[in-house]
Amino acid sequence: MTGLTRRSFLGASVLAVAGVATGCSSSSDNVGSAGGGGATESLDWWDHFSSFKHLNNDWAKTQSSAMKTNVAHTYYDASKATQALQLAHQANKMPDVYSNVVGLPLPALVSGKWVHEVTLPADVKSKLPKDAFTEGITQLDGKLYGFPMFSLQQSSTLVWVNKDHFTKAGLDPDNVPSDYAAFKDALNKLKSAGLQPLTLAIGADGGRIRDQVDDMAQTAGFPGYQGLQFTTGEYAYHHDAYVTVIEYLKELNDDKLIMPGSNNFGVVDARTRYASGAVAAFIDGIWCAGGSKALAPPIVDKIASGQVLVPTAGMNAWCYRGRPSAAYFVSADSKNPDAAGKLIASFMSDDYQNGMIEAMDQPPLNLDLVASSKAIDAYKKAVEFCKANVFLMPQAIVKNPAQASVDALRKPVTPHVGNIVQGYLSGSIKDLKAELKKLSDATAADRAQALQKAKASGAKVSEDDYVFSDWKPGQDYAGAK
Repeated sequence: MTGLTRRSFLGASVLAVAGVATGCSSSSDNVGSAGGGGATESLDWWDHFSSFKHLNNDWAKTQSSAMKTNVAHTYYDASKATQALQLAHQANKMPDVYSNVVGLPLPALVSGKWVHEVTLPADVKSKLPKDAFTEGITQLDGKLYGFPMFSLQQSSTLVWVNKDHFTKAGLDPDNVPSDYAAFKDALNKLKSAGLQPLTLAIGADGGRIRDQVDDMAQTAGFPGYQGLQFTTGEYAYHHDAYVTVIEYLKELNDDKLIMPGSNNFGVVDARTRYASGAVAAFIDGIWCAGGSKALAPPIVDKIASGQVLVPTAGMNAWCYRGRPSAAYFVSADSKNPDAAGKLIASFMSDDYQNGMIEAMDQPPLNLDLVASSKAIDAYKKAVEFCKANVFLMPQAIVKNPAQASVDALRKPVTPHVGNIVQGYLSGSIKDLKAELKKLSDATAADRAQALQKAKASGAKVSEDDYVFSDWKPGQDYAGAK
């Protein structure tokens, strides 16, 4: 999608913003419902989950009959979804139900009349974890606006490989190298075997590589998320961990181990190369198996997975994410919000949950369902890695829900990490650390202006809300809630 990625699902980010990027080649695909007998109402449902495309098409038909409402499902490619919703919002023609790609914090979505309160039956609420709903992230002033569906224990930065290519190069696809030196050695062996070693989605708006650098910085020792250090509340994109990660990517690029053109590839471009067998390895999210299957079904039997890379062997590949963010909203334009809420509630049924897992996109809130599912071993392995290595992080908005007013006043800071990676790999940026320091300063300044404005409007907020001196690595944060 334009300007955003999956970062809210992966972290309910520091700003509690939303965004998701998955990929399929077509820009949109509208599937009218089967229109159950006697249906007198209609619902439009848009999303950008490529791995769920067929599941959601079928589910629209099923729910059309069950709800006696014509449910029309439209899939939008991630790169087109945000613009489509923006245009629909301007025209007051938003779909009744839509996925979380707009990129605004919840208070701004509410004040901007993007969303309608969601009403869920008690039995559906009972299926959700106790902490699934968070003030400022999925609800505001006690009202539910966003429906969470995905586990926080996931990653955008796993290593996915082609079994056949690895075997041809004398490598074991069941033991993908996990540290920088060993992984680079494997890429060189693939290159020597006449294979294209690696691709990444570095291009487009730089959103995907930004998220992946954030992940790899954590496994390189950065004690925070998206540049924000947990214990001090300070922005430090210029931390050595970020420099280490970006220097490594440049090393791979300079040694021609990254596929030519990757600096311009969006998610769909890069994943298509992997799914078609044109490249041996691809750094992508936990949803790669499902996204690749949607693009080229024959790839499924050739998929193997590895963990987030670490700089040196033996380092812990620990990552940190925030409370689950919204996956779906009901539009403020909806003429039938009650039915829209029922459609969303149906996503918690056993049939839909099992369909989600088999589609192998983002894992559901209950990860225990995955082991006995029909998902491939590579996906199950990726889920197990995330269960063991992704921990709940501290968040200012959880500590002080009034921080929602600050988030609503934050502005996108550019160039962001992804843009800096693009510039550094292309050679247009020479002094990496200086550029990262500028980003740290600019992000801190943006937070300061938002805090000042929020305080002026009466919000009881402080920079201290971002300080978690009791945070410890390698465990879920159980402090201020």
